[in-house]
Amino acid sequence: MDFRKTGETLAGLAVAALMVAPAVLAVDQAPPARTKDVTSCSVCHKPEAGQLRAFYDNVSMKSQSIQLRLDSAAEVVRFDKTTLRVNGSTPDNVEKSLRGIKKGHEVRVAYVEGADGVKSISEISIKPPMKVPAEKQMNVAELEKLLKGNTKYTLVDARPPIKFQEGSIPTAINIPLPAFQKNLDKLPRDKGELLVYFCAGVT
Repeated sequence: MDFRKTGETLAGLAVAALMVAPAVLAVDQAPPARTKDVTSCSVCHKPEAGQLRAFYDNVSMKSQSIQLRLDSAAEVVRFDKTTLRVNGSTPDNVEKSLRGIKKGHEVRVAYVEGADGVKSISEISIKPPMKVPAEKQMNVAELEKLLKGNTKYTLVDARPPIKFQEGSIPTAINIPLPAFQKNLDKLPRDKGELLVYFCAGVT
């Protein structure tokens, strides 16, 4: 089998085998304030007052601002580097912590919104890597054996549709995380059937 259609090897994909269960800059002017969390976060979390879940984009230490991405829109938030708390990173070094967050990583911020609609954050939490128990993980050799065998299974590619269209593992169906709840009918009705999820890496 040739799994290299996407320009990446099968070994580069994170694979987890689970039983079926519902559920994972320099900026001088801020755009209009938004309050809705990024769609993929709303699958597991309910919006909370004073908190925002989004994808980290970049930071400007000069203007003390962070640009976050909410699906296709952007949100700029302000911070005070002398009081900002960064959870899940280097303690007591705000600049190093903020510069160390990878673009596109999921974060949660605690904020207050001013009269001008600009959010000022007091805390930013970096989402830790997802931990899949060893007994629920599947390695490349096991997946290849599954694809060649007679075991009944459903293989779900959880990457964005554009990545799936570029190429995927044979027999996989595409259910991106933000669309999970709307596609439950695509999952096997038999709770005992093997359900295998994979994406571009552990996040």
